[in-house]
Amino acid sequence: MDYLTVKEVAELKGCSERYIRKLIGNGYIFSESIINNSNGHICHSIPISALSEDLQAKYYARLKKETGLAPELKEEKEPLKKRLKGSEKAFEEYSEAERQEIAEWCDILREWQELRANYKKKTDFDSDFVGKCRIEHPNIQISESILYRKYKAYLENNYDSLIDKRGGWNRDKSKLDDDSIIWQSFLNLYLDQSKPSVSLCYRLTNAVISHEHPELADLIPSEACFRRKVKTLPFAVLEYSREGDKALNDHCKPHANRDKDNIYANDVWIMDNYTLDVIIKDAENSKKTRRLYITTVLDAKSNVLVGWNITENPDSNSTLDALRFAMLRFGIPKNLYFDNGREFTTLDIAGEQRNRKVSKDKKGNIPLTIAEKLGVKLTFAKVTNARAKVVERIHRIIKEQYCTAQYGYCGGNVVERPEIIKSRIKNGNIETEAELRETFADFADNIYNVQPYGSSETKYKGMTLIEVWNDSIAETSLRKASKEVLDLLMLRNAGFQKVKRDGVFIPYHGEKIWYYDKNVTWQHIGEKVCVRYDRNDLSSVRIYDEEDRYLYSWECADWLTTNYFNEDKEKLAELGRGQADVVKQIKMRSKELRGDITLTQKEGMKHLSKQNEGKFRIIMPKNIIPVTTSEPMPKVANGENIQVPINLKTIMKNAKKQKGDF
Repeated sequence: MDYLTVKEVAELKGCSERYIRKLIGNGYIFSESIINNSNGHICHSIPISALSEDLQAKYYARLKKETGLAPELKEEKEPLKKRLKGSEKAFEEYSEAERQEIAEWCDILREWQELRANYKKKTDFDSDFVGKCRIEHPNIQISESILYRKYKAYLENNYDSLIDKRGGWNRDKSKLDDDSIIWQSFLNLYLDQSKPSVSLCYRLTNAVISHEHPELADLIPSEACFRRKVKTLPFAVLEYSREGDKALNDHCKPHANRDKDNIYANDVWIMDNYTLDVIIKDAENSKKTRRLYITTVLDAKSNVLVGWNITENPDSNSTLDALRFAMLRFGIPKNLYFDNGREFTTLDIAGEQRNRKVSKDKKGNIPLTIAEKLGVKLTFAKVTNARAKVVERIHRIIKEQYCTAQYGYCGGNVVERPEIIKSRIKNGNIETEAELRETFADFADNIYNVQPYGSSETKYKGMTLIEVWNDSIAETSLRKASKEVLDLLMLRNAGFQKVKRDGVFIPYHGEKIWYYDKNVTWQHIGEKVCVRYDRNDLSSVRIYDEEDRYLYSWECADWLTTNYFNEDKEKLAELGRGQADVVKQIKMRSKELRGDITLTQKEGMKHLSKQNEGKFRIIMPKNIIPVTTSEPMPKVANGENIQVPINLKTIMKNAKKQKGDF
């Protein structure tokens, strides 16, 4: 291998020797340091392969000009093995890939010399041959200077130079073993959730190694070496170490691929809520703006958006409205896949299937839920496992295809927010709520639901989403309910409660709305019933028994509610009339139950006493044991021993007389 001095490299590069020494010191140019025995100074020997390709070409072009010699083949064509006889290593000691590379270069060089001999101006042919080789051998890098250099090595039996060793001149100097202290120190700094840069970690590693392991300081390679090494780290390791558990779960943790071959349309519907990235105004000339939410219902088989509901508040009512809309269009599904939000896990929808605690008084004492009445099985997603819900991808499509097309598009965050949105809001050039509802319905059925089906099932290739639903539902059965039946099945319930003196109630925004029937309610005070109601019509409720059998319909009892102070006279009069009416009915019913017979308790006691006359008598046993005492009995005035009974009441009365209380 050829070596150059610092001076020769500086002349070749056209710069100062000081600059070359600086490049060597910073590790940009490799050199072998040799101590001069005469003066003790360090001399740098720079290998040709350590220079850039342009400088190498420049060096060999100068060498060719100085020598005036053109490479020629020797007349004696020895076999390749014999020509490499003078090499330091045997040809067999090289790898298969290296042997193939040597053989390929030998063939190229032989062909070059054979063709070159036919040309008078051989240098012109050299450039043409290089172009030919670039086409026939795209795997190797070749130029005129490389061709001359390779031929020189071929003539000198130096097959090491026939192997492409680019990047290998400093391999031993820049190598970082996985178990080395230098690399592990760097990783301890780099693999941290504070996400430090490679440059910072490199500087810190230099400082740590210099202080803790000074003997290794000279072995620390360049920053570029660390950058290359970092690129070899597994992506999953980087995600976990620098981003955290969520990134690991979202991007690296394997998840089950759901097989759709065994399900049909309407077997599983998936529901979730999404905040529309669109700012709207209330009306055409209104200045008030807001954002709305959408509750979506997706068919898992076909990915058809079967139903939705746009609302200001994504609560359980919005869930039922979206579900009812979907059922009126596509029938009743077999399974519903829910999130764990309260809008899906409310008691009258999910019952005890939900992933929320049920109070002791309600546990095992819950009326039939809406899902049970519809005959639908519920499945809840694992907490924080949004990846399991395909509907999340649909929300992304809604954002990218629908929201971005609206004038009121505001983006999901500050970075996504378009600058023009401010002027549009100021000028009122945004959609109204009515326009938003209309355009989304058009987008859902006429754009999204008719797009090509992109799942892996080959039999549906080339079909749209709605065509897949139609084709799949034809292979199974469809459960369908009329509007009236669906309204009854989807009535909300307030749970079991006992009928009180004021009737029954339903909770509404923290208040109680009471329901009462003047002719019926008072007859069932204390009975346990279930109250069901239509969330869109609170004027009446339906009463069911514990076995979910319909009993009555009671109207809203507005007349029972009055103001705490300053009651309206008419309201008080209405309350009084209602109370009097109920009391009158109770008294009349009581009289009806008594009939025409008039019987008092005193008369009944007399009859009972006569009935039991002669039944009370004391019968003494034959074996009677007398009880005596050894104390003498008190004497009376005539001297006879007569026992005088003691009366405590008389004693107390006499004591009070002595004190003057009487």
